[in-house]
This record gives sequence, structure tokens and C-alpha cells, in this order.
Amino acid sequence: MYRQRYGHMVHEHAVRRVRGLLQDRVRRLAGLHNASDAEAYVNDIREKAALCFPALPEKTDLRPRTTGMLDFKEFKVEKVVYESRPDFLVTANLYVLKGEAPCVLGLCGHTDEAKAYGPYQLFAQGLVRKGFVVLIIDPVSQGERRQFYDEEGVPAGDPEPSSTTAHNLMGNPMLLAGDYLGSWMLWDATRGLDYLLQRPETDVSRVGVTGCSGGGTQTTHLTAIDPRITMAAPNCYITSWLSNLENELPTDAEQNPPRCLELGLDEADLLLAFAPRPTLIMAEENCFFDLRGARQAHADMKRVHSLLGSPQSAEISVGPLDHGYHKHAREAMYRFFLRHGGDHDDWQEPEMEEIPEAQLHAACGATIPFGSRKVFDFMRTRVRDQAARRPSLTMETLRASVQRRLHLEIPEGQPPHRFLRSSGGQDPETGKGYQFAAETEPGIQVILTMFGDLENPCRLPRGELTLYAGHVDSEQDCIDQPWLRSKLKAGERILAVDVRGMGQSMPATCGSRSLLEPYGADYMYASYGSMTGQSYLGRRVYDLLGAMNLLIGNGADISLAGRGVGSVVAALAALLHGSLPRCMIADYLPSYQLLIDNPLHNWPLSSFIEGCLAEFDLPEVYAALGPRLALRNPWGAWIPDR
Repeated sequence: MYRQRYGHMVHEHAVRRVRGLLQDRVRRLAGLHNASDAEAYVNDIREKAALCFPALPEKTDLRPRTTGMLDFKEFKVEKVVYESRPDFLVTANLYVLKGEAPCVLGLCGHTDEAKAYGPYQLFAQGLVRKGFVVLIIDPVSQGERRQFYDEEGVPAGDPEPSSTTAHNLMGNPMLLAGDYLGSWMLWDATRGLDYLLQRPETDVSRVGVTGCSGGGTQTTHLTAIDPRITMAAPNCYITSWLSNLENELPTDAEQNPPRCLELGLDEADLLLAFAPRPTLIMAEENCFFDLRGARQAHADMKRVHSLLGSPQSAEISVGPLDHGYHKHAREAMYRFFLRHGGDHDDWQEPEMEEIPEAQLHAACGATIPFGSRKVFDFMRTRVRDQAARRPSLTMETLRASVQRRLHLEIPEGQPPHRFLRSSGGQDPETGKGYQFAAETEPGIQVILTMFGDLENPCRLPRGELTLYAGHVDSEQDCIDQPWLRSKLKAGERILAVDVRGMGQSMPATCGSRSLLEPYGADYMYASYGSMTGQSYLGRRVYDLLGAMNLLIGNGADISLAGRGVGSVVAALAALLHGSLPRCMIADYLPSYQLLIDNPLHNWPLSSFIEGCLAEFDLPEVYAALGPRLALRNPWGAWIPDR
């Protein structure tokens, strides 16, 4: 049972960091006084936004196919398949009228039905009845684009992971290879726009994009990158990344652009990259995306658009309901698109009937049997190519690469410490003794619990001891793990260290009960680490390095040990610390390649080194430690929570 004595420590530290990173943005916006200032701001964020979507490929032949047609009285629906990458199929529906017309790209939120989901196909129907050509596409792992089959580890007869979980299972390992799931979704949408604009029915001077929730995310990302868009209407997405963090709201892998906060961007900036392009933010009073953030985003947009001479092109519509593309939101979107690109002003939605999902299938319900490659095939190829091109690293260059990838400065000197005389409680039966804390950076306390020494509650330990980073909870491991108990019985001393976010500082946020929850607190802070350019794993390694400095500086002879999630932290600290400590890791992650080869896994994002596979994998780290490292019991793709 987690004690969580420091349950909000990591959260408040993350909030302070994000607030600090966005303060310069607030000052910059306040300092805009004329059109020239606003143009410079827009140009700057456009360049920065492009850096948040790595690994976009070259355009290749779309090879579009129309696989069927539905003919209704007022419009037709073409069932379309195109290739956003060679042999990577995207399924779509094209709602079309006769003659040239303005067009809209429809992007779907997190529903299994995707383009066939009621509110989404209704907005497509509504738009085509208003005179727009509409292409609505299935996101990856939704609709007809299932990715997980029995060969990925899905038990026979079981459904594949939900769209949100599937996105994280795909997106988290992508970061290891310098890729990003948001880039994949952006590219699917970009190529969908290519297809839409090459159709003879479309007026390429009037081009809209809209979507709800995850579709609002994709709408926002496409708006930041593609100058062909002339009007955008994201629904139930726009707020502030700070609001999501403060409100303990983890979001999908594709919703966390790498480096965005490090670069000083907020969500509103992605809508401003081509200001004063007409933009409508839609929100709901009871949506889990904070309405206060949506209103501030609108205020920021209004300021920039006004300075650029277009105060009416930044709009907001707030409905009274919860998260979703409700009728009133669809009508607000119709009115907006008609005003900025339509041929009349009849924005009210008529009575419409949903089309059965199966009738809208463009690939008989599934793209993989239809001939598509899977995301995982592409990722394995990318990682294999990276491995073939990896440089041969010396100990010195490997350490430099690891340090750079972890965004890590090696701590110098001894951190402040305090003795926790009344915390934890001694237990002669388990050998648990005193506790103390090291403050590795302002606001971060690393908790250390001595086992095998009941004395000296107000003095740092000296002499030989093992500094142990456990799996989830280091103190509990020293009580439960037989191999650690045997060391204690042999007279060894073990100092259990809870680095940030583990054991006593495991966050009590996001309703988390497990460090391994796919949408728990640990995942959220690791995501924000990627967004802020400060690796969460790197900060844990920093904590362990700081604790080592404290102990060695006071006369301790340290060896390291780690288990599970802690094994990665311990091995990296052993590589980087100048004392060259001995290290033993148990229940360890054999390689990051394992997670590329096994898409269904639960190793947490907080154990990943972003972009590392271009330069090294964990076996190179283990080999560099040589005889200093002992390995015990490699774990597979699926690991226990204790």
C-alpha cells in the first residue's frame, strides 16, 4: 500500500515548471502593440510549431480508390481508400454534391466508429447539405483502421485495446525512435487534404477543417502546419496545457507534442500560426477540457487578429452541455463556415438520419486484411534502419549521448538533507531503521530508508552499503523481495531510495492506484517531461546521482542496485556517476527493442529515453558497465505492478 507521504510533490513541481515556461509567452503577448509585432509573433510560432512534429515523411503517390458509392436524394457518399504512406491505408467517406463547392476536412475524435459515429457523420451530412464537399477520415486504430491483432498479443476472441489505450501503446514507443504519433495523424490528415483538393468538385480557395476532441486535436495540429486551410473550427479540445496539468488530466500520446512547452507554445499558438485565418473555438460548459483555458485562448487569438486588422476572424462558441459534437455546436460550425466560405446563410441543421456503420465501410471493415501495413511494421523498419546506422560509441561518447538524451546535467556537490526522525517508524523484524531526505532540487525530496541498521537516526550512514532503487516502491521491495532479504540476513545494509514519483512520493493525483496505469499520474508527468524538454526519467536519474553525492561525500562506499522500473534508473546512474560504482539490476528491461517488437506491453513511458534508438539501446549501456554490472532475471513486455 502506497504511503504517498509526498503525494503532491511531483505535481506541484511540474506545475511550477510549466507556469515558468509559459511566463515568457504571457509577456510576449502583452508586448504586442502593432501589426508588425503581431506578424513577428506569428512567424516565430509558425517556425516553432513545425519543430513539434518530427519525422514527417516525403509525399508519395496517394493511390486513391473509390470502393463504393451511396446515392442519396440530396448528396452522394463515396467510399474512399488512399495511402498516406506507401501501403498504409486510410479509409474515408467523401460527401459530395454536383459542381464546384467549398470543402471541409472532417477529423474524428476517440470513438470506435470514427467516421461512422453519429455526431461525426451528422456534421458531414449537415455540411454537404449546406453546399460543402466533405472528406471525413478514420484515425489510426479507429473505425476500419484496427492495428492490434492476435500477433500483437491480443488474446483470441478479445477486443483490441480501446482507441485511447491503443494510441498510447503505439505512440509511447515511437518516442524512442524520435517519432511522434501526432505526426502520423497529422500526415494522414495532410494527405487527406491533398486528396480532397485534387477532386474536381472542390474550390481550393475555400478550405475548412473541423473535428471534436481528438479530432479537435488533429484540427489544431493541421491548422498549425498547413497554409492551405482557410478556416478552422476545433471543438471540445482547446484549453491550455497548463490547465490540463493543473486539473490532473492526462491526454493521449498524439496530444502531447514534443518540446512544445520548452519552445514556449501553448495550444492557442497552434491556432495562431497562420493568423488572422478565421478560427472558431468551440467549447462546452461541462467539458473536461477547462473552459477557462478556452476563453483565454480566444482572448489571445482576438488580440493577435485585431492587431493584424481582422478582429472578427477569431471567434468562440460555448455550449451548455458536456464533451461532444452536439447539435448546437454543429450549427455554430455551419454558421462559421458559411460566413467565411459559403454561398448562403442558412445555418440551421435539418432533421437527418444516421447511416448504418457497415454501409460506410470503405475497406470491408478493416484495412489490414484489405492490404494495409501496420504502424508496427513501419516502426520496426525505422528502428532496424537506425540500428544499422548507429555509431560505434566509446564509454565517453556513450555517456555524453545518454546525458544529452536525458536532458541531464550531472549534479555537483552534496544536496541539502534532513532527518525524518518521526517518519516511517523502525521495525526490528524487517530491519527497517531511520529515514532521511535529500533535496536534489528546490521542491523535490528524495526519501531514503535504511535497512539493516537501527542506529544513528541523526547521522548519515558511512561505510559499505547498497543504494537501492526499487520497482514502484523501494521500501516495500526491501520487505517483500527474497533476494534483498537474504542480503539483509547476511549483514548487508541497504538504503532504499524513493526517487521522485515513486514510493513515498508516488503522486496522489489523477486518481492513480498504480504507477503502470496507461492514463495515470506517472504517464502524465512523463508526457509533460517530453513537452517541456525535461526527461522525467532523466530527473529520476538526477535524484539518484544527487543521493550518491550526498552519501559518498559523507564517507559511504556505495554500490547500486535496482529492480523493475528502478533498474533503468540504477543502470543509468551507474554509467554516469564519476565514482564508477558496482551495480546489480534485477527484473530488468533487456532492451527498448523489446518494446518495439512487442506492441502490447506495459513498461511505463517514464522508463523511456526519447530518441535514444538513433544512437544506443540499453544493451550498449549494460555492456559499457562491463564487470561492474550484474544482471538478474530479465523481464518481458508485460510486468507486474509490485
